Order: sequence, then structure tokens, then C-alpha cells
Amino acid sequence: MLLHANAIHAIGRCKSIEHISRLCQAHLLDFGFRHVAYLTLRSPMLAPKDWVVSTTYPREWQSRYIDRSYAALDPVLNACSHAMLPVNWDTVPINSKEARNLVGEAVDYGIGKTGISVPLRSPDGSFGLVSFTADQQTDDWGPSSATMASLTLLAMHCHARANQLLRSKDMSGTLSARETECISWSAAGKTLAETARLMGISERTVRFHRENIRVKLGSHTTMESVGKAVSMGLINRK
Repeated sequence: MLLHANAIHAIGRCKSIEHISRLCQAHLLDFGFRHVAYLTLRSPMLAPKDWVVSTTYPREWQSRYIDRSYAALDPVLNACSHAMLPVNWDTVPINSKEARNLVGEAVDYGIGKTGISVPLRSPDGSFGLVSFTADQQTDDWGPSSATMASLTLLAMHCHARANQLLRSKDMSGTLSARETECISWSAAGKTLAETARLMGISERTVRFHRENIRVKLGSHTTMESVGKAVSMGLINRK
């Protein structure tokens, strides 16, 4: 498989992270790939529900994966968290009954057993992962070095564009659900420790959310973030 230059250029023009995964899926269907999944952890402390995720997987599988905390069991995700090079799913050991059940359920939801996952690390410490799932039987699956190189290059461009979008001014002023909850408790006068207890997270994670909010809103302090969030209509004072 050779990666066409127009696919790289198209990724660079994507206006949303969701668009990136859909574009990759459309480009790769003719090469036997069914789904594309992109995720980035802005911090390793974050729970799966706070990850930035864009995937063509069925919504039912996405919800099940999160609701059942499958990230802790996922053998591919575990392998990629320690890898520097692309991971062929066929080489990943599945050592527990729970992991085997997860893989079986993924197949039932149309994900497929075969795939390639490319781990990506950024200078800011964030971790990205792009997975390409193939619509082939395991016995027929054997990606060439050219295919692996093309998928790695595609993944790198996906991650680079996604990080541009996350850092861009177009994203400023938009808060995630967890960030909105965090700044709302700050607006209510809650301390760091109180906010952590109310949200059921660690104080470190609260600090992480507050820092993200300051960056997005262009503020220097938490109280300045509260004022800007209120004036922009992102939250209401309690």
C-alpha cells in the first residue's frame, strides 16, 4: 500500500478531529481496512472518559468499552503504552480470560481481529494512538513493510493535525464537560480539595483541568478563568 500525497494534504485541511478519522477510513477502505481509531491522552492521569477520542467504531461498542472500563483490559492498548514502534495486533499476547472475552466482543461488534496500532508521543508529554483495523482473516493477514510505513506516516500526520486543532485559537473558549464542572465548582467558591472530592478525582487532576482551562481561556489565574467563563456564558455562578 502506498500512501497518496493527497491524503496527507487532506488531513492537513481537516477542521475537526472527527473529520480526520473519517477521512482516513475513506482512504483506506480500498486497502482492506475497516475502521480507524484515534485517541490522545493530554495527561496519563486522565480516565478514559476524558480522553480525546475520534473513531469510526460503532457507537454501541464505544459506549460499552467505556462503561465496562475495558481500557484496563485492552491488550493492544497495554502493548502500545510501552511501545515505540507500530504494533501488529497478531503479535500482542492475550494472557487472561477477560482480555480474550474483550477481543471476542470486539469481533462481535464488527471491529475485527487484525489491525495495526501506531503509538505516538508528543513533546508536551501527551500520548497518541492511531489504530487501523483490517477486514481480513488472521491467516491471510500479513502487512508488508511498505504498508506499515504508510500507516505510520498517516498516523503521524493525524496526530500532528489533531494537536494543531487542540491548540488552535478555534478551540479556545470551549471547555470539556469535566472542565466545565471543574470551573463551575471554582465559581461556587470550592477549594482545590473540595473540588477533587466533589468530582471524585485527585487534586492533581483538578490542577490539570484548571491549567487547561487557563490555556483555553487565555487567563492567568483560576479566578480570572471563572470571570471569563461566566462572561462568555460557559457557566453560571452558583
